[in-house]
This record gives sequence, C-alpha cells and structure tokens, in this order.
Amino acid sequence: MRPQLAWRLLAAIAGTGAVTLPIAAARLATARAEDSLSERVAYAVAGYVALVTPAAPGRPGYEPRQLLVTARGLRTLPGWSAPVDVYAVRTPLLAAGGPGLPSATWRDLQRLESPVRLGAGTLVPLKDREAWDVVGAAWVGRRSAPRDRRPVWTGLAVALAALGGVWAVGRGRGLRRVTMATFAAAALVHGGMCAAVVRGAAAWSGDRALRDIRTLIGDAPARLPVVRSRVPLAQLARVVQGTGVTLAEADSAQGTMIRRVETARGPRAVAPIRLGRRRWLSATMVPLEARQGGWTLAALGLALVGVVGVAVAGWGAVAAASPRRLGEIVTAWAFLGPAALHLVVFSFGPMLFAAWLSLHEWDLLDPVRRFVGLRNFAAAAADPLAWVSLRNTLLYTLYVPVTMMLALGVALVLQHHGGLTRLARTVFFMPYVASVVAVALVWQWMLSPDFGLVNWVLGAVGVPAVDWLGDPHTALLAVMVISTWVQLGYQTTIFVAGLQNIPQVYHDAARVDGANAWQRFWRVTLPLLRPVTLFVLVTGVIGSFQVFTYIYVLTDGGPLHATDVIVYRIYQTAWEFLQFGHASALALALFVILLGVTWVQFRLLGRRVEYG
Repeated sequence: MRPQLAWRLLAAIAGTGAVTLPIAAARLATARAEDSLSERVAYAVAGYVALVTPAAPGRPGYEPRQLLVTARGLRTLPGWSAPVDVYAVRTPLLAAGGPGLPSATWRDLQRLESPVRLGAGTLVPLKDREAWDVVGAAWVGRRSAPRDRRPVWTGLAVALAALGGVWAVGRGRGLRRVTMATFAAAALVHGGMCAAVVRGAAAWSGDRALRDIRTLIGDAPARLPVVRSRVPLAQLARVVQGTGVTLAEADSAQGTMIRRVETARGPRAVAPIRLGRRRWLSATMVPLEARQGGWTLAALGLALVGVVGVAVAGWGAVAAASPRRLGEIVTAWAFLGPAALHLVVFSFGPMLFAAWLSLHEWDLLDPVRRFVGLRNFAAAAADPLAWVSLRNTLLYTLYVPVTMMLALGVALVLQHHGGLTRLARTVFFMPYVASVVAVALVWQWMLSPDFGLVNWVLGAVGVPAVDWLGDPHTALLAVMVISTWVQLGYQTTIFVAGLQNIPQVYHDAARVDGANAWQRFWRVTLPLLRPVTLFVLVTGVIGSFQVFTYIYVLTDGGPLHATDVIVYRIYQTAWEFLQFGHASALALALFVILLGVTWVQFRLLGRRVEYG
C-alpha cells in the first residue's frame, strides 16, 4: 500500500498545481497590467506638469509655488482617481512631511531616466520645460483591477476532477482514461478562464490609462496662455511622451466612448478628446489585452502540467507492481532525459512557436501580433512563387534515387576489405564532411563560364562554354550534380555497412541453388538491404527538401526563380520581406509534405527484414 499511497500523494500535488498555478499566473499578469497602468499615467503626469507649470526665472526647474499649485490641482481634476504626488527634486509636494526620495533612487532617476518602483506605485523622472535636466519626479500609485471570481469556480471543478484522478491511480486502465479525460477538459477550461481574466485586467488597465491621459490633455489648454482650440498638437504631445499613446486630429462625430478599431497595423484603442467646440483629438494606443498571448499560453500550459503529473502518477502506480521493470524504465529515462529536454527546447518548442506564428500577423515594427487565422495559409496557397519553389524542390529531389543507385554500385565494388578499398572509401567520404560553403565556392569556380575547369575540359573537346549557374535550363541540374557528388560518399559508406552485415551463408546457399551473380543480387542482396535502403532514401529525401546553402551561395534562387526551392522561399519571405507569419505557414506546409512523403516511404519499404 505504501507505494500506491506515494503515487496518489504525487497525483494530489499535481492536481493542486493544476488549480493554483494558472491562478498564480493570472494574478502575476494582472499585477503587471496594474504596474503598466501606473507607469503610463505617471509619465502623463510628468508631461502635464512640465507643460502647464511656468519655469523658474533664471534657473532650471519650475517656480516652486506654481509647481505646488499644479500638483494640488491634479487631485481635483474631474474623474481623477489615481493616487498621485509630485516631487520638487527629492521633496514630495502633496505628502507634506513625508519622506523624500532616497539618494540612490534620485541618482537612478537622473542617470537612467527610467521608471522606478516606489512603494505601491511607479516613479518617473520630471524634466524641465526644455526636456533636458531631471528636476523632480512624478509618482502614481497602483490601482487594482476589478476582481473576477470565475477562476475560483472553475478551480473548484478542476479540484473535483483531480480528486477523481487521484482516486483512479492504481486502478483499471479504462477508469484512468475516463477520469484523465475529464480532468484534462476541466483544466483546459480553467486555464482558458484564467487567460480571460488576464485579458480583462489588461483591457481595464489600458482603458483607465486612456481616460486619465484624456483628462490631463483636456485640462492642459485651460492652464496655457492661449485659446484652447489653438494649442499646437506638438505642444500637447508632451503629455503622452513615454505612455505609448499617440495624438492626432480627429472628427467630432466619433462620440466620446473608448473604442477598439482595426487598422492596417493591427487593433488599436482610441479615446476621443474634446478641446473646444470645433476641435477634437484622438488618443490612440495598442490595446494591452492584445499583448497577452504569452500569458494565455502560460495559463493553459500550467493547467496541463498538472494533468501530465496526474497521468505520470497513474502510470507509476501501475509500473510499481513490477519493480524491476520500473527501475529499467527510470534508468532509461535518466539517460534519455537530457536529449529529450534538448528536443523539447530546441525542436518541439520552435515547432509550436511556428504553429502559433502561422496564425498571426507578425511585423517587427508593430508590437501587436494580430490573430489572422488561416489567412497566412491562404496567402501561401495563392502565391505563385510558392508553387514554383515546390516544383523546383520536387525536381531537385530526383537526384536522391540517382545518387542511391550510384552509391550502391560503388559499395558493391568497395565492400571487400583492403587498404586500397579503405583509401577509396575515405576519398569518397571527404566531400560529405567538408564545409558546405567551401564546397559551394569551389564548384562555383569550377562551373564559371569564363575560367571554370568544367568548361575548360569541354572546350578541349570542342564543346562551347555553358553558363551552368546562369542559365535557367541548367542551374538546377548543376546544383543536383553537386549534391550527388557530395552525398555519394556518405551513402556509399552506409551501403557498404549494410552489405557487410548480410550473412555470407545466404549467398552461399544461392550459389548452391545455381543462382548467377545478377540473381543473387536481385533475390538476396537487395531484399536484405531494404532497411538500409529505407534509411538512405528517407534521410536523402528529407535533406533534399531542406536544401538551402547551395542555393544561397551559388544562385540566390535564380536565374528567373529556376532554383528557388521551398526552404529558400521560406528564408526570403521571413528575413527579406519580413512576413514571418507567411513564412511560418510555408514551413508548416513543408512539415506536412515531409510527413506524408516519409509515411509513404515507410509503407512501401518499411517491412521488417530478418537476417536469420
């Protein structure tokens, strides 16, 4: 009973994590959104104070009495709810008698000019009217977003499902499957609800920041010695510096509510600002909820971590019935663990990221990753260059069976031991281990139409020079020949190993039966080489679909897209055109194609072969 109890305890801990970890992630993300709100409003307060407070005559900074009046006026603004204070150098003006700024904090503000967390709020530098020297600071306290209680109820549902999973530990497989399916469904709902809470808190924080900024911009013209409707937009833009908000002239017919609009660069939150009877501005910012995709994945992932933990506990309880087998499995995973972790971090992780990226529009100049669904796949399917690159890739792949036949023929000659044979195998294998770029540059020189070795040999026999890499009819063929030359030694080595692994008794039996050399090869050697042939074919096809360096160095996809293969098309789409979502869709399409081609090859050649 003790092993069963230990596994159930592990399952209980994992189930508790499925409830608490997504809630903890949601609270952390909510706190970050609240900090972002206080930071944005603090920057707006600093800009507002710098705009409306007169400068001190003859010295940097502001006239002290006017600065105090401005600071007190902040608390009386209509609709203002943020805790706020303004510092003249290190002295707080509104918290009379309160502690001044610590020396280290003041030095950081002057040197770094970046936000500083101070107490339950954010402190930002206050600059003089010329925006040159730091003469004080503006502080805005954190405000709490409205609390959403829905994760509490979904957490209770997950807890009940987790209890069922704990009870099923060590019991029948069918019962475990039912309870785990229920637990997984409840955990996903709980993770999604926590993600919704994060998005709601972010949306509230962004809207609250826009309201406060609108209040400050609407009040600033009344404190300036000009007519409200004539205050220059560039002057009012001082208020939004550092807030992530942009100001623009707007139409008065847009209403007064903060709304979400879709622009060419993604979603935006827009707050109208009325300056006068005939003048309106709009304050625009990226919605904070549009940046919460990472927290959504974190909430769902943390919920599923608990599900995986309960599933592992259920498996461990069953495996504990045979301690020897359990020890063997644990030992095996102890050795496989580092490699598996490497695969998760550097293979599966990027694959999942590419899948997520293929469903979004990614622009390096825009922080919002807009969800577009299958639009990137539709664009890839409608792109004629994508189909051209796929056609060229399929044509390029034809070099693989040709190379395999040549390699098998060479391997039949070199399979016998001997010094000369070993030397020949080494020479054949050298191109495969050489630098790909170096090989490409050597062949670029050899195929040059002016001084290349190949054209020199052809000219010696009366054949005119050919621009192998510059002619659309020969460029892809030239790259295929180079790939054949490089891969021949590697495939020959694999085939030699396979031939030497075939027991000689089969060939002797075929000779006794009267089989000639061709019959022995066709009826004995080739069938027994099926696993080796499958390995060489699958790896060769996968490698041919992933060719890039030869194309990049030799032809750059030309001439006239004659060598534009699929991986080069993905590279160019991502890093030259900066269409990362489109490129990710092409990469996933390539993955599906390779998966299908590999499956077909295994179906045709994957039958098990026994040597004896």
